[in-house]
Amino acid sequence: MHITRIGLTPLKGARHADLDHLRLDPSGPRGDRLFCLIEADEDRVLRTVENPTMVLVSAARDGAVLTVTTQKGGTVAGEPVPTGHVVEADYWGRPARLEVMTSDHAELLGDHLDRPVRLAGIRSAGEVVYGGSVSIVTTGALRELGEVQDSRFRATLTIAADRDPEPGSLLRLGEAVVRVRGAVPRCRVVDINTETGELDTRHLHTLAHRDRPEGEVPFGVDADVVTPGVVRREDPVALI
Repeated sequence: MHITRIGLTPLKGARHADLDHLRLDPSGPRGDRLFCLIEADEDRVLRTVENPTMVLVSAARDGAVLTVTTQKGGTVAGEPVPTGHVVEADYWGRPARLEVMTSDHAELLGDHLDRPVRLAGIRSAGEVVYGGSVSIVTTGALRELGEVQDSRFRATLTIAADRDPEPGSLLRLGEAVVRVRGAVPRCRVVDINTETGELDTRHLHTLAHRDRPEGEVPFGVDADVVTPGVVRREDPVALI
C-alpha cells in the first residue's frame, strides 16, 4: 500500500489542492479548512451541495495571506481581518463557533456563487469537518464504483489498496500514524465534477442501494491523528 494522492483546501468547499506532501498535526492536516463561507442572512455554513460551483474555486494560504481565484472574477489575495464578531453557525445540525472576517474575498466569492456570503474563520480545528480530521479513500473502492476522479470525494489521502482499512486500525503513513474511526457518510457532493461544477454522476444513488446501515450512505473512512508527522505522495502505508 502507498499514498497516491494528497489533498486539502484552506477554504471549505473550494477545490482540493493536489499536494506533494502535508503535515498531520494532532488536530488534523495543517492548513485544512481554516475558513468557510456562511450565509449572508442567517448563521448557517454554506453547503457545497447547494452551491456546486464552489468546487471551481481555488484557494491557497501562505502565512496569513489567503489567495482565492474564481474563473470569471479573477484573484483576491490578502489577509482576512477578524471583526471580533463570533457567531454560532449551523453546520449540518451541529453548532460551529466562527468569527466573521472582513475581506474582499467574500465579495469575489459572492459574485461567483451569485449570492451574498460572509467569510468566517474557524475558532478551533474541526469546526466545519464532518467526522474525523483525516479522510481516506482507496483505489479498490474507487474501482468498484467505476470512478477515476478521486478528487470528487475530497479525501485527505488516496491510498493504493484493494479495500478500506477496518475501523480501529492503526496505519503508519510516512512519519505519521492515524487510527481509523469508521465509514464517512456522504451527500450528493460526490456527484459533482470537480472540473465543471456540474452534477454528472449517480454515485450517491449507487452507494445508497448497497447493503448499508439505514440512513447512511458511506464511502471511504475517516481517522484521527495518533502520531503527528509529514506524509508524502508515494509514501508506503503499513498496517500496525
